[in-house]
Amino acid sequence: MSKILILGANGRTGRILVSEAIAAGHEVTAAMRTPQALPGVEVVTADLRDPTSIETAAKGQDVVISAIGPSGRKASGLYSDAARTLVSALTNTRVIAITSAGVRHDDPNFKRVYRLLAGTLMKEAYDDMRLMESTIRASSLDWTFVRPSRLQDEPATGTYRVEDNQTPLGGWHVTRADVARFIIEEISAGNWSRRRPTLAQ
Repeated sequence: MSKILILGANGRTGRILVSEAIAAGHEVTAAMRTPQALPGVEVVTADLRDPTSIETAAKGQDVVISAIGPSGRKASGLYSDAARTLVSALTNTRVIAITSAGVRHDDPNFKRVYRLLAGTLMKEAYDDMRLMESTIRASSLDWTFVRPSRLQDEPATGTYRVEDNQTPLGGWHVTRADVARFIIEEISAGNWSRRRPTLAQ
């Protein structure tokens, strides 16, 4: 059993992460800027742009999972600000952060239509995710960046594929439930430390 702090726990992927972590027997804390009750977990107030609040929330935790995301297309510095906060606030805590397959702009297997979106309408968000990754990679933290392809709100399939730093050939989508299950299983397995698992069916 691990003690896990989940950032973005009230989001679509975050809520599934909470359920999967509880089912796996972990002790879960949800960090939110505006707290709301979540069954089976401790909820704490924390702001991703406030290192002190994150340091307090992460005290005693084994793993911090970042499932954060903006409400619209623009990240407005959310990912990079969160990265700087985590680097400042954490010492011996493992970080698992969800970014996107599109973060690698030259991924040979990333579907062309999504590559175009990542370079146009979603460019600001993807640039900010890249900055998040580079900031955390440059630190002494033990990190894993989970890069899903297009996220779908469907039940877990168990048929997704994983490759390091590139999209599995022919893959273009994956369910949030599969991503959450992969992350929770990785906490115990520890197979992807300082690597960038990219998920797709």
